[in-house]
Amino acid sequence: MKAKLVTLALAVALAKPSASNAQEGLAKIKTIVVIYAENRSFDHLYGFFPGANGIANASAEQKTQLDHDGTVLPYLTIFGSDGKPDARFARLPNAPFRIDAPPINLPLNKLGPNPIHAFYHNQEQINGGKNNMFAAMSNVGGWTMGYFDGRPLRLWDWAKEYTLADNFFMGAFGGSFLNHFWLVCACTPRFPEAPESMRVHLDANGKLIKSPNSPSAKDGAIRTLSDTSGFVSPDGYAVNTTQPPYQPSGIPPEAHGSVDLADSNGTPARGAPLPPQNEKTIGDTLSAKNVTWAWYAGGWNAALNDGRRAPGDKAQNHLHKRRR
Repeated sequence: MKAKLVTLALAVALAKPSASNAQEGLAKIKTIVVIYAENRSFDHLYGFFPGANGIANASAEQKTQLDHDGTVLPYLTIFGSDGKPDARFARLPNAPFRIDAPPINLPLNKLGPNPIHAFYHNQEQINGGKNNMFAAMSNVGGWTMGYFDGRPLRLWDWAKEYTLADNFFMGAFGGSFLNHFWLVCACTPRFPEAPESMRVHLDANGKLIKSPNSPSAKDGAIRTLSDTSGFVSPDGYAVNTTQPPYQPSGIPPEAHGSVDLADSNGTPARGAPLPPQNEKTIGDTLSAKNVTWAWYAGGWNAALNDGRRAPGDKAQNHLHKRRR
């Protein structure tokens, strides 16, 4: 939305508001609402928003995805949950493509493949700014190059009316877990005593060590030695989804223990729970200034009820099961 931003800047420059007028304007603001939308890249929804820095601005190098050995992929292959080519989708040219148009024809309100969004995968996908390893370093392969026509979205209309931050970048590599921390405290949680089973496996260049049988990105999804671990960095930071020590958590309570706590022994699939953290948050800062604030999260009570169930009890919903 660069054109609109320029227009606003010109209007402010022409009006030359005084400091007192500026303060009066700020005084009219009663509530600030931050909508934390996630799990979609900018281009995935706004790639062709008029005037935005999107797909039209990408270079040919960025649009052309490479295989693990650095060669150009002859085509894009979409993989299913088993890491093999998904029979629902044909091979596609090595380029960005519309998901909601032929030959995919999957509308925005239908679930599609879920690309991995993890700390070290993300770094390798970016490939030093070339942005050409997204298909190779993904569990869903070429699906990462897909985008939607975002015009039917209400968010698209809001972007036209207000401001679209097309050059805004997330605070940290990877997924929701670490970026939530960076949203509230601009910090990365510490887990110095994490068990070895939770540590990532990296080579001398800081890249994920691939399994000996990891295929070409045209044949199957990448496999690494950290596929079932990789929660914690070698220097003791929790960078990928690590379960909280309090409920709701993906780790159930200990048998005969407090239902408010996650079992400190953890589970084989999710590892041990993250130790309690004491970093200063934006909430602490607002409270210190006597500014009221609230955090809203859908399904909290349902997730809490599930989290407090005894080990072995079947959950009544899927909320805490999906904390990954």
